[in-house]
Amino acid sequence: MDLTKINLTGFRNFSSNTEIELPKSSLLVAAAPNAVGKTNFLESIAVLLRGKTWRAKIQECTKWGEDGFLVEGDIERQDSDDSRVAIHYHQPSRKLRIEEDGVPASVVSFYAHYPFILFVPEDTFLLSRGPAQRRNFMNHVLVSHPGYVSSLVQYHRALRQRNIALKKARDFNEIANWTEVLAEHAMAVWRHRDSLVSYWNKRVNTVYSSLSGEERPFNVKLAFGVRDRNNYINELNKAFQFERRFGHTVYGPHRDDVVVTTGKRLVTTVLSRGQLKSLIIAFKVLSHRYIYKITNEEPILLLDDALSELDEKRQVALIKNLPNTQTILTCTALPEALRDKKGVYLLDLRSIIQSSTTKKHYNLGAMKRDEEVEEEALDVPKDEEEVSIKLG
Repeated sequence: MDLTKINLTGFRNFSSNTEIELPKSSLLVAAAPNAVGKTNFLESIAVLLRGKTWRAKIQECTKWGEDGFLVEGDIERQDSDDSRVAIHYHQPSRKLRIEEDGVPASVVSFYAHYPFILFVPEDTFLLSRGPAQRRNFMNHVLVSHPGYVSSLVQYHRALRQRNIALKKARDFNEIANWTEVLAEHAMAVWRHRDSLVSYWNKRVNTVYSSLSGEERPFNVKLAFGVRDRNNYINELNKAFQFERRFGHTVYGPHRDDVVVTTGKRLVTTVLSRGQLKSLIIAFKVLSHRYIYKITNEEPILLLDDALSELDEKRQVALIKNLPNTQTILTCTALPEALRDKKGVYLLDLRSIIQSSTTKKHYNLGAMKRDEEVEEEALDVPKDEEEVSIKLG
């Protein structure tokens, strides 16, 4: 899948009617000083492909003084027709409209249409924060499978109804029907999550070694889930008095977590920050491969400041092991590892943001080193559905 053009109107700090053409199946480097809008650019792509943002509420994407925004893009897909996608947000009414080829699209079905993998600097702490962050990461990967979205939506609907029934139930039999429904959808959600986590576990050692140059045995498992339907119902039965007291279901996919260990110790207690970043990027690369495996569609890869805090050796290894797909990388200055690499394009993002005219991309392989531009770049200051599936 390739995003070939994106048009922005009233989005964040971009000028009105900003149009950017993107090269297909290549590495696009958006190099600019801090506070220019590199993350805003990646955010606009995420909004276009998913209809939501990972950073804040959707209304916060509206440029100051505007009454809404419009993000449009042309998308070429491998096994289906090309699409024209438009995301409209109207600030006064707080309404979001998603269109595909001029036709309104269902939010949930839209999630699965245009896969992408996103890395942002906060992801470095993914394994040291609460389990909700890791569930959101799994959700972000698995929404590319339409069956997963449906199962997750149905599970949360059943969960809400069961929690309501718990407040009035006197014994387990009074909520047996909702427990049966909950178990049915829980099993479907767990099958998808088990498949993804198993895929990570079998391959993460190899990918991490390629990215970091060091050998380390990792074990990845999905914690707290009960994979047998009858056992799950029995666990809920045993927990009934506790659940009735607090009014919520204590077991299920909504409590899942991903646990990563090395040498039987949590990686957060053993690895350095740079090592953790390499490990998270390894999970992102593997997730890209997994989506391609289940959809036969190459996801777009969005990397926000992924090279920072990595030494030159790790930067070279990361660039060498990037998937052969459309990749957009933001950074404050052009890395040495990219200067002689073919098939790399430079996006002059600062000029685009400061002007309403269309800008082109530049092939780095044909560029000569411009000392003045390089010096400037280095001198930088720093509910249609019930379920909200956050971005990774």
